[in-house]
Amino acid sequence: MKKLITLMMALVMALSLVACGGPDKQPAMDAYNKASDAFNEAADLINENPDMYDQEVFDTMNAMADVLNQHAALLESDQEISEEKLNEMIAWYGTVEDWVADIKTDLGL
Repeated sequence: MKKLITLMMALVMALSLVACGGPDKQPAMDAYNKASDAFNEAADLINENPDMYDQEVFDTMNAMADVLNQHAALLESDQEISEEKLNEMIAWYGTVEDWVADIKTDLGL
């Protein structure tokens, strides 16, 4: 009987872990924070030197801001996000950081 009760308790605990499971958002949140900080720095630099950039840069900056805002809302929500989507988001944050590096290079920083 003890073995049966132990087995049942183990199954219940395993099921509770599965129910609470799902991909961990923290790596994506950390990557978002890093990319967002870099983006804000670049946006400040662009706004301080608007004559150095054409409309395409401003359009790119606005599009990135929109996506960052959407991601922030998604990451802060209780909505479950697939591991694939989280990895896609993290990869995109790398693109943001590359764009910021290009902006800094343009400004000689």
